[in-house]
Amino acid sequence: MTANFLKILTYFHTATALPTYVFDQQLTLTTAFKNPVTPALPGNWLQKLPASLPTELNLVFTADLGLIGLFAYQSQRIVVWNNNASVQGSPNYSDQLPMISIEQFKSQLNLLYYTMTKTWGHFSQNQLDQVNAELTAPTRLPRETDEPEERHAYYQGYLAEQQMLLGVEHGNLSEFNHYYVPFMAAGNFGKLANYDLRSKKNITIAATTLFTRAAIRGGMFAEGAYALSDQCIQTAEHQSEITNVYEYTRIIGELFLKKVARIKRQNIPSIVYLAQEYIYDNMQTIKTVAEVADHVHTSQSYLMHLFKQTTHQPIMQFIITQKIQHARLQLVFTDQTIGEISDELGFANQGELTRAFKKQLGLTPSKFRQQQRIL
Repeated sequence: MTANFLKILTYFHTATALPTYVFDQQLTLTTAFKNPVTPALPGNWLQKLPASLPTELNLVFTADLGLIGLFAYQSQRIVVWNNNASVQGSPNYSDQLPMISIEQFKSQLNLLYYTMTKTWGHFSQNQLDQVNAELTAPTRLPRETDEPEERHAYYQGYLAEQQMLLGVEHGNLSEFNHYYVPFMAAGNFGKLANYDLRSKKNITIAATTLFTRAAIRGGMFAEGAYALSDQCIQTAEHQSEITNVYEYTRIIGELFLKKVARIKRQNIPSIVYLAQEYIYDNMQTIKTVAEVADHVHTSQSYLMHLFKQTTHQPIMQFIITQKIQHARLQLVFTDQTIGEISDELGFANQGELTRAFKKQLGLTPSKFRQQQRIL
């Protein structure tokens, strides 16, 4: 897979927001370009396709997946998903990803095909007829007398919320995106109004409030954070439609995160900033400072000196502090054993976690968990 090939697919996904996947000859997924809130394309779907595709460009429509376009390129299959699948945020609320028209989708697919092959592709008329028949099939519309489903908002997933907000606080996009989907899936906000648009706006306001506080903790001036918060909320209030509230709020979180990241980059040397980013992204696997130094292309001794000079703590202590912070959340909000938490955070054994935990907080993990549950 060439760099140019990946660049074309990256630009295509950025321009269209369409989930795009690359499968090899064994129909194994090798690369995916999609937004964090997009559901995963079912792995067994491609197994049902014929070994050879009937035409250069192929369209398939199913009621549960929506419209899918695919074509062969060299030894790979390119799959583009015009997704109408429900994004399930919780038992209390779900949302739809936008589905563009078939003509728009065909045009975008053909442009991608031409960009990669330098020839225009053709669709099978039989496929087009089948897709049009599926798309125009009658569906039941809700009656005016249908009562909205009554569901109570349960505040769950506090662990997912705290982990996601740490991504904002750290100014770390990959950490934020990694925990954002579990956060929304936990259903923290539930359904906040009887009407769809009002509920989406309320979810946006609640999420923006969380992002604002996390950004201030991350170093953003309160005045600037609240000004950005007001701007985001006012923009949401003026929307006549919010197509997908989960992606909408994720983008707001990313705005705050980038402000925090910019401040951190301005206030600390780039080597220290990159080291912190690497630690946030690889917390579970980091064993030595040398590993971090290799990543930022400097010597271990220089990194240790510069890190302590900048942050007023040794880099190894910073790594342990981040691990203990996550361990505290796991102890309070999950039923994982201390041994399981130790393994997950990359400690050599449970005893190593216990010693580090007690050194920082003055009590053992089991005692900490016991106290929190009493409270």
